[in-house]
Amino acid sequence: MNEQATGPGAVIRVLVAEDMRIVRETLVTLFSLEEDIEVVAQVAAGTSIVPAAIQHRPDVALLDIGLPGEDGLSAAAELSGRLPDCKVVVLTALGTPD
Repeated sequence: MNEQATGPGAVIRVLVAEDMRIVRETLVTLFSLEEDIEVVAQVAAGTSIVPAAIQHRPDVALLDIGLPGEDGLSAAAELSGRLPDCKVVVLTALGTPD
């Protein structure tokens, strides 16, 4: 986490990547209820993740797996190399058939 996110009153900076607008907006709204969390960027396409992360330097990137352009797992791998201090959480609302 960046220095701002380590002491009392610290704020965790979050990037949200989700292509379903209602899910993305719900996540952003839920995060906004927390005093110590700030959504610094939200994107709907996988190709937007890394540029947004480089620009906004989030502490945490919350990534959907199934995104248009580039999937969340590929973006997570690239983020780990380009922003090693950024923690990545991967989510999906879609299941796979057994």
